[in-house]
Amino acid sequence: MFSRHHAELIAGQADLLFMRKRQAWRVCGFVVIPILLASCKTVQTDCVAQLPNPSGSFAVARRGYGLIDSARPDRFSSDSTKHRELMVHVWYPAQQSNHASFEGYVPGAKQIDGSACGRVRMRDEFEAIWPHILSGQLGSHVVASATPAVQPGGFPVVLFSHGLGSTTFAYSSQIEDLVSHGYVVIAIEHTDMATAVLFPDGRIRCFQRLPATGSGDALEQMIAAMKEEVQTGAEDIRFVLDNLMKRSIAVPVSLDLEHVAAMGHSAGGTMVARACQIDKRIKACISEDGELKGIAAFADYPDHAALTQPFLLMEIYLAPTDGELARMRLTRQQWQAYEQKKRQQLQSCQGGSYDVVFNGPGMIHASFSDEPLLGAPCGSSARALALDNLLLIEKTTRAFLSKYLRGEPAPLLDQPGNTPPNVTVQRFGRQLK
Repeated sequence: MFSRHHAELIAGQADLLFMRKRQAWRVCGFVVIPILLASCKTVQTDCVAQLPNPSGSFAVARRGYGLIDSARPDRFSSDSTKHRELMVHVWYPAQQSNHASFEGYVPGAKQIDGSACGRVRMRDEFEAIWPHILSGQLGSHVVASATPAVQPGGFPVVLFSHGLGSTTFAYSSQIEDLVSHGYVVIAIEHTDMATAVLFPDGRIRCFQRLPATGSGDALEQMIAAMKEEVQTGAEDIRFVLDNLMKRSIAVPVSLDLEHVAAMGHSAGGTMVARACQIDKRIKACISEDGELKGIAAFADYPDHAALTQPFLLMEIYLAPTDGELARMRLTRQQWQAYEQKKRQQLQSCQGGSYDVVFNGPGMIHASFSDEPLLGAPCGSSARALALDNLLLIEKTTRAFLSKYLRGEPAPLLDQPGNTPPNVTVQRFGRQLK
C-alpha cells in the first residue's frame, strides 16, 4: 500500500528527476551527454540520425488494431455507454526481401499532427525530431506489405508498455530488435496515458489525467491517482492478452501463447509488475527502470497478489548524495530500508529473478528509448555512446527472454565472467534448471 510518506517520496523524486533532466541531460530536445554535446549549435541539421539495424535474421512488419473493453468504462466520458478503447500495434517477424520499402517511424504522423492536441503532444515528446518524422526522413525498419514469417509452434509473445505520457514508437529500436530475433511484440498504447493515440476511424486521443478527487490532501489524492493509473495499465495488459488467447486479434503469424512475457519502461514497468501479479499466464516480466525509488521494486496492493514469475529489473545506477536524499524526502536509513525491501521482493519471485544495474557513461533513464540516440548529432561521440548503451540493454533483454521463453542458456546473466563492463548482475530467487 502507498502511504502519505510514499507520496512525499514520489513528489521529491519527480523534482529530482526533473532537475537532473533539465540541468544535466536535456539538450536540443533529447537526452544527450552534456560533456560531449555542449550546445544546440553542434547539431548537424543536414543529417538525420536513424535507428540501428535490427540484429536478428527476420525482417520486421507491423499492423495496428483497435480494441474496445466492454467490461470497463471510459474514465473520461460522462456517457455510461462508452467503454475503454485501446490501440495495439502488432510487430511481427517477416520474410526478408531484396526489394523492400519501409514504413515511417510513427504511423499516421501527419494525421496526428493535423490535430491541435496531437501536434502539441507529439512535438513536446519528440521535439526537434518530430519534423523529421513528419517528413519521412526518420523512418523505421518496418517492411511495407511484408510476407509473414513461419515458424513451427509459433513465435513467443512480448507485451510492451510505454512510459507515462510517451508512446511505444519511442522504443522502436528495442521492439524491432526483438522482432528480428523471432518474437511477436504487442505494443500497447495506453489510452490517456500515451502521448497521442490515433484510432482506425481517425479519432485522436491525447495524454490527459483525471483531476484530483476524493478526500484527503493533495498528496493523498496523488497516491490514489497513481494507484489507479497503474491498475488501469495492468488491466490493459490483461485485456490484450485475453484477446490474443481468444484469437480475436488477426495477427498475421502463428503465436506461441504458452510463452508470453511482459515488459515496460518507467511507469510501463510498474504496470507490467502489477500485471504479472494478477495474471499468471505471463511467464516472464521485465521492468526497465520502473522501480519505485525509495519505496520498493514494485508496488504492494490490498490483494497481496504475489509476483511469482521470473522478474528482470533493469535500473540505472543511483547513489544519491545526502542532499539528493533530502530533496527526495528520504533519510539515509530509509534509502537502505528501500534497498533491503527491493532485495526481499526480488527474492520472492519464485522463478528466479535479476537486478541488473547499468553504471556506464551516459546511461540515463531515457537510455531504454530511442531518444538519446536520435537526439545526438550524427557522427558524434554522444551518438556512439547512446548506441552502445541501447545495444547493451537490448542484449540483456534478449538474454532474459531467451532463457525463460525458449529455455536457452543466458551466460550474460548467469556466468559472472560474461558480465559486460559497467554492469552489475545480482541473481535472486529460485533459479530454474
